[in-house]
Amino acid sequence: MYTGTRTNTYTVTDVRRVVASFGADFSMISQVTGLWDREDVREIVSDLNGFAEAGYLEGVHLILWDARGIKLRAAKYTVSTSAASWSNDRPGGNLWPRTPGGRLQVIGTLSSDWWAMDEAAKNDVRERYGIVNAWRLTDTDTSHAGMSSNADRRYASNAYGMERTIYT
Repeated sequence: MYTGTRTNTYTVTDVRRVVASFGADFSMISQVTGLWDREDVREIVSDLNGFAEAGYLEGVHLILWDARGIKLRAAKYTVSTSAASWSNDRPGGNLWPRTPGGRLQVIGTLSSDWWAMDEAAKNDVRERYGIVNAWRLTDTDTSHAGMSSNADRRYASNAYGMERTIYT
């Protein structure tokens, strides 16, 4: 007979591991689409890591638009703090189309606690976690209506995780 326990706990190191997997995907997608340079990707991933460590990150969307403004593809990363039973997949499957003149948009979904704070409190968090970009509200539709979806990867470390869903 075996016994065991499972906890829904995680550390800053777990958060960093999971966000690093997202970062690897973002970097690969940026390279194949030709739409972001490495330094900008690093800066965005660092910001998202700061939000995640502070407990404000609920998800991330990467949306690929062509030169005419038509949505070609999207990836939705949903944060979970109860991912203890998940297996950890490796980043990959990011062969998105090269999109000259297009745009690769990054949208961080931040918690209502973040949006409820006044600017002084937000600035304190930004300073503490090294968040350098403004991260303002957007009116971009992130439902990805009309696209087919496939949940294809999970990144997890202890109870912290992100599930990736691809939309085409």
